Amino acid sequence: MSSSRLCLQGALALFLALALSACQKAPHGAPPPLSVQLVQVKTQDAVEYRAFLATVTPLQTVTLVPQTSGILQTQSFVQGGKVERGQVLFRIDPAQAQASVAQAAAKLAADEATARYQGRLVEQDAPLVAKDFITRQSYEQAVSQAQAARAAVQADRAALRQAQLNLGYTVIRAPIAGTIGMALVKPGNVVTANQTQLAVINQVHPIAINFQIPQGLLAAARTAQRDALPLPVVDEKTGASLATAHLRVVDNGVQAATATVRLQAEADNDNDALWPGQYVEIRLPVRRVPDAQTLPTGAVQQGQSGNFVYLAPGGTVRVQKVELLWEDGPLAVIRGLPARSAVVYPVPARIYPGAKVLLPGASASDRADGHRSGGSGHEGRP
Repeated sequence: MSSSRLCLQGALALFLALALSACQKAPHGAPPPLSVQLVQVKTQDAVEYRAFLATVTPLQTVTLVPQTSGILQTQSFVQGGKVERGQVLFRIDPAQAQASVAQAAAKLAADEATARYQGRLVEQDAPLVAKDFITRQSYEQAVSQAQAARAAVQADRAALRQAQLNLGYTVIRAPIAGTIGMALVKPGNVVTANQTQLAVINQVHPIAINFQIPQGLLAAARTAQRDALPLPVVDEKTGASLATAHLRVVDNGVQAATATVRLQAEADNDNDALWPGQYVEIRLPVRRVPDAQTLPTGAVQQGQSGNFVYLAPGGTVRVQKVELLWEDGPLAVIRGLPARSAVVYPVPARIYPGAKVLLPGASASDRADGHRSGGSGHEGRP
């Protein structure tokens, strides 16, 4: 083998040895610490709500039906608008009713005149029958005719009163305050007493919300009714708040077929957010926990051994098991954290127990120190 070939092989071996030595001596880079945010656990009285689908119904519904027949003359309301109690809504042509009043008044006047005449005859015959100038039979006949005349007057007065009532019935007023629907009959049509439906009024201030609950929540419902606890009413799809109701009626029995209890709540509905026939979601308070701990829902994690949160005392991550009582939208109600605990939230994707983190307010030197001292081992979540 030539000397030049031997020199080349020696140089290559020396290069490989130096490269291997350099690799063995190179430091293993530690992952940089994570920047995290902390939230403070809050202590407050918490209420657990159970949501139920409910139907909005008017507290009172009135169907307007005329009490006298005739031609519908006018309509005096805005369809779908608000009406006040006593407000004039319809008028029926009063001509026929006015004629009936005049006729009844005339008959009353005639019969009153007859009654006065018969009364005077009785007065005149009384001394005559005492002296036997007329027979007692004639006198009794006069008395009977006077009594009949007085009875006719009473009947005429009743007939006149009825005719006046019928005249009053030609003006149809709202018996309750509420929202009136569409007119079912237009002016110009003939309406029949106690038969033709004119319009419907729904009372919407306040308004009722009907729903059913399982019989196991009966005690919670009775507590809500007794203590006048507020029941939030929200849109069934968006969850937007519509009103606050109070439980008014707990049915007096359990429905055997479904093992449920019917309830009725009542809301003021001042903003007209609730409408008859509308489907909503109503939330019944079923449990109250004093001094409960609350956190953002995303701060509570779920592992194989249960729920936990991440703490970062001294910049090192550790896990703390907690008991999740319930979730209420963005808040989680928990139990098991030490008082005044600071929890990592939002939770980074690469966080793990033992990881070094950069806490809020740390300086640039702290960031560099944390990077130099950070470990490389990863422990799994609980």
